[in-house]
Amino acid sequence: MRSFVFLALALCALSAAPARAQDATAGTGTEAVVASSLMITEGGATDAQAALVSIGLRRGLAEVQGIDFVHPVDVLSPPQISEDLQFAMDELDSRADQVRDGDAHDVQESVDVIIQLFEANLEAVRREQLIDAYMIGAIARCRLHRQRECEDMFARVVTFREQHEYDPVRYPAEYQDVFERVRARVTGGPRAALTVTSDPAGAEVYVDGRSYGPSPALVPDLLVGDHYVTLKHIASVKTIRRATVAAQGSAVSYTLAPNERSRLVASPEAQAAIRGELGEERAGTNLRSLGSTLGAAQVIVGIVTPEGSDMVHVHAYLYDMRTRFLLAQQEVSMGFDEAGLEVARQLGIDLYRGVALSGAVAAPDDALHDNVERRPELYEEWWFWTIIGVAVVGIGVGIGVGVATSQPSVPDGWTRLDGQF
Repeated sequence: MRSFVFLALALCALSAAPARAQDATAGTGTEAVVASSLMITEGGATDAQAALVSIGLRRGLAEVQGIDFVHPVDVLSPPQISEDLQFAMDELDSRADQVRDGDAHDVQESVDVIIQLFEANLEAVRREQLIDAYMIGAIARCRLHRQRECEDMFARVVTFREQHEYDPVRYPAEYQDVFERVRARVTGGPRAALTVTSDPAGAEVYVDGRSYGPSPALVPDLLVGDHYVTLKHIASVKTIRRATVAAQGSAVSYTLAPNERSRLVASPEAQAAIRGELGEERAGTNLRSLGSTLGAAQVIVGIVTPEGSDMVHVHAYLYDMRTRFLLAQQEVSMGFDEAGLEVARQLGIDLYRGVALSGAVAAPDDALHDNVERRPELYEEWWFWTIIGVAVVGIGVGIGVGVATSQPSVPDGWTRLDGQF
């Protein structure tokens, strides 16, 4: 009897499971979701052209409420933070407290060490941390009456971060005027251009955190002095280097290291496998692997092919990795100028037009499918559960009858007592 009860409960749970699964995916929540993208080149399209598509696409996604976009190269090149580097990062707050309290000599020496460590590990250090270290070092020198050195360090900050604001809460308010005077002098000084090339070509070039398109890139109107160049290429390790811009202009070139982590995304074999699944209503194994590798809930995959000599055709697919649904797809043609970037920006917006961030898709319009009969699943047929129920009842009755009518065996040497002598 106890076995029958357990079987019945299990069957009830099975029959309820489809309904619970539908409930779980029926929501249309609007919480922010992490999205990423991958551009696949075909027919002779270049990495530089794919980078332009990606740049414009990101501009559009920045306008879509609830989307938190992550660059695939940032995910594939996680920072390597040593114990020494982590200790240096953690020390910044205490050094800022010390310099506010007037303890300048020890702070200046220790912060100089921190700056050297930060400069040697630029890929792992946020620009805000680097700026903070230079600001603390400058103020320590101001307190030690080393005015020229103090102003030189303030000038270095202003050169690569013109809009940086002095924080009188974190730093002594008495030196804010010095900083503002230095900023006025530096921003009014000479400017020049920086030319950035890379091997492989087509890496996206950032200078001081701002994207300037694929390499080779000409970056105009930079203040003379030190700046920070970041290069992102899907098959390479993210690279950040300091570059000095001279008054007559400068040129730098970088060789990027191959990134083994990106083989799951950037290798020809991986991209061919992903390409073969595009257009399906549900994401296949390779698309789901792409989403897992990029750590994204939603992924945009674009196929970039040449269209004439000065345009490309882009077919973009938006998949949700949680529900596996193909949410949208769009096709555009674009050039390699600002107008082309605007087309790509609109592509990003259009892909999400009417799309639920939950990854759910709208049910088909019954009016359009009146003549299409959906074949029910086996577990949805009434007779399936009737048969299962009859079988379970039969098994339970059989077990009960068997227990009631069976005669227990009598061990050797015992006498059975049944009311008769």
